[in-house]
Amino acid sequence: MEDNYGKTAQEILDCVGGKDNIISAAHCATRLRLVLKDDSLINLDDLEKIDLVKGNFNNGGQFQIILGTGIVNKVYAEFIKIANISEMTKEELKQQAAKKMNPVQKLLKTLADVFVPILPALVASGLLMGINNILTAQGMFVPGKSLVEAFPAIKDFAEMVNLFSNAGFTFLPVLIGFSAAKIFGATPILGAVMGAIMIHPDLLNGYGYGQALLDGTVPYWHMFGFSVARVGYQGTVLPVIASSFCLAVVEKRLRKVVPAMLDNIVTPLLSVLLAGALTFLFIGPVMRGVGDVMTNAVMWLFFDLGALGGLIYGVTYPLLVITGMHHSLVTAETQILANIGTLGGSPTFAVVAAANCAQGAAALAVMCRTKNDPKMKSMASASGVSSLLGITEPAIFGVNLKLRYPFYGALIGGGIGAAYATIVRVLSVSQGPCGVIGVICIRPDCMLQFMISMAVAMACAFGATMILGNVLGKKEKEQEEKAGKERTAAAAKPVKRIETEPGCIYAPVEGKVIPHTEIPDATFAAGVVGEGVGIIPVKGEVVAPFDGQISMFFDTKHAIGLVSNDGVEILIHVGINTVELNGKHFTPLKQSGDQVKAGDRLLEFDMSAIKEAGYDLTTAVLVPAPNQVEVVKTGEVETLEKIITIS
Repeated sequence: MEDNYGKTAQEILDCVGGKDNIISAAHCATRLRLVLKDDSLINLDDLEKIDLVKGNFNNGGQFQIILGTGIVNKVYAEFIKIANISEMTKEELKQQAAKKMNPVQKLLKTLADVFVPILPALVASGLLMGINNILTAQGMFVPGKSLVEAFPAIKDFAEMVNLFSNAGFTFLPVLIGFSAAKIFGATPILGAVMGAIMIHPDLLNGYGYGQALLDGTVPYWHMFGFSVARVGYQGTVLPVIASSFCLAVVEKRLRKVVPAMLDNIVTPLLSVLLAGALTFLFIGPVMRGVGDVMTNAVMWLFFDLGALGGLIYGVTYPLLVITGMHHSLVTAETQILANIGTLGGSPTFAVVAAANCAQGAAALAVMCRTKNDPKMKSMASASGVSSLLGITEPAIFGVNLKLRYPFYGALIGGGIGAAYATIVRVLSVSQGPCGVIGVICIRPDCMLQFMISMAVAMACAFGATMILGNVLGKKEKEQEEKAGKERTAAAAKPVKRIETEPGCIYAPVEGKVIPHTEIPDATFAAGVVGEGVGIIPVKGEVVAPFDGQISMFFDTKHAIGLVSNDGVEILIHVGINTVELNGKHFTPLKQSGDQVKAGDRLLEFDMSAIKEAGYDLTTAVLVPAPNQVEVVKTGEVETLEKIITIS
């Protein structure tokens, strides 16, 4: 199996432009992540034919190849050996990828990087809140009573759970401050201090700010001619992120000018003082307003537009996933959950889960429709189940977008499921896996409607995909028929075999043999690369000229290096200057490292297309010096006729 991983790694390397096109590589649980110099060199057609590859997509400056759990790490280990690059962490790869991103992509990536480390705390808090809701919900298990009322002995336990559930959201600015400061390059603990300052109990609680404005009771500090609102930032997200950015800017500049002997004292002091003052004077009020606008926009979409708003969100979300912009939604979602006591829960979770489940159902519909393409059938089934659990990339990029009509079906199903979830007001109490198992994140009184929403999304997506497949699935059918014909032809095509002799090279190409001195290329004719023959081909196929191993299959597919079992090395170079085609019109049938027997097909090439492109097809078969080469046959030859002996 290790050879298979090595083969896959080499095939992937060939498809992404060779090792010279690789800047860096890393992997996550399911995907090989590459940063490439030139994305235009990627050969997607050949990449999608690789057995272990389940899909691919380009996002955030990274070209990501979906291989699957338990496979990606083994292919990666072989890949870095073949590509001769050092192992790299995901964080280091992100830094490389960020250099290729535009300002908007960098902003969205930064927001995602801030929230990812604190998601476990928010998920734990939300699930604890769900447990508390189960304990205190009226009539869920006992008619007319909650579990706490029915069993007073668990009252204190319920209060403890409630306290635990509130902690993550109560001190959310501290968590965000720590994470954001780390991302922006400031001292993380100072970021936590900034977050703590912003929710200090001596400040007016942020949740009471709106009422205080109406009552005219907002407290102020009066200093140096400024009136600064003495208000906390509980339940906010953007103010502490902006404050942490300001802290990082101040701290970095201070460290450049403060003497080393005073740095540990003066820099933290001035950083917190200056960043804190700017936060309460300008940053906090402005970003509080921006955050309120974002939250109000989401709530308006769901609670004012109703089903239409849910449908819009459900259809838009997969489109954002394709671009990576869905990370920007984390900010609004977190702020809604931070205000869960006021809002009752977040309406976005169920909508996203419906969109994800719809992608999975569409992929499963493809599985049911596919008859003659085992790889697509396998990919559709695995990625479909993955989407139902909340991981949609394999289905979106590996199946649905590739065939197009399943993606349209998923948008239809996801939109309808999202609209239903919005009508019945399915609310979540935490973040978590946005799939069927996300029911654990839903308010107890909404769990049944959540499952109905998922069923609606899946049924509509499956049905729409099956219908659209009959109308728009012509491409899929053609691909299946082509794949079936290719497999049938390959199986039916006989392989010519001969008894080989040591030190002999047999014709790898059918055509007319000429001495290497007559090859229309100065380098080959002068014997710089080696001695041997040229063959003017009459058939676009190269076969193994002896029993041995492929030592090198060039990235540009036009040339092959081989070594026989008795140590003879040769180069087969198809055409003159065909390296300029960069692999176009060439179809490799083997790869570097493969063992071959005389007659095995190594390469096919489109003779007419190469000629039309202006290239001479004379194929060089050369043996490097210092071997003594004797040409034993010139003129017309068929494949596997003896043409050279080595002494």
